[in-house]
Amino acid sequence: MKSLVLKTYKSNEIIVREGENGLGWFILKSGKVGVFKGSLKIAEYSEPGSIFGELSGIMNRPRTAMVQSLATSEVVCIECTLTELIQQQPAIARKIFVNLAERLAKTTDDLWSAVGKLDEKGNDLISSWE
Repeated sequence: MKSLVLKTYKSNEIIVREGENGLGWFILKSGKVGVFKGSLKIAEYSEPGSIFGELSGIMNRPRTAMVQSLATSEVVCIECTLTELIQQQPAIARKIFVNLAERLAKTTDDLWSAVGKLDEKGNDLISSWE
């Protein structure tokens, strides 16, 4: 593995910027971080062991969101490729994939809930998708 570093971020300090290239994964050891798209906070993590920043590593694309420390936070930064992570840290890789599956399930449930609310108002949702 290229590097595994424990970093401390002060409140409001930016951990990653949306659009920047970045190789790496992050595990929250303590504190609280927020994930932002523009000025909208889309997620918040405060549970030790929470993993974030994984989409860029999996998709090999620039960061899809900004991550900012919302309180003084300790974060383990892991710099490696997806292949290296799977080979050298399979437990972390498994946790990332389970976490992503849980987020996808929640997003799907939220979407169907929103569609149901729109449908209750009498909107013709099917024809608007065609």
